[in-house]
Amino acid sequence: MSTLALDLQATLKELDPDSATKLERLVRDAMALAQPAKAKSGAVDAKGWPVGYFEETAGCFANERFDFPADLPLEPIATW
Repeated sequence: MSTLALDLQATLKELDPDSATKLERLVRDAMALAQPAKAKSGAVDAKGWPVGYFEETAGCFANERFDFPADLPLEPIATW
């Protein structure tokens, strides 16, 4: 067992049950973040993105119009 695991175990024993549960959740979330990204099918591209991610995401905006408001007038600047 590593020293990190021993430190975590000792800390969990010292904490009240609610705080220990919160710490355990944080550690499990951190471990999940450290795992390589996987798509539902498990296929990822060369940069680690799930295969088809950008096609699905960009495709949802395919028929949307993007109307931008006109530029506001410039504020007057005092002359020196």
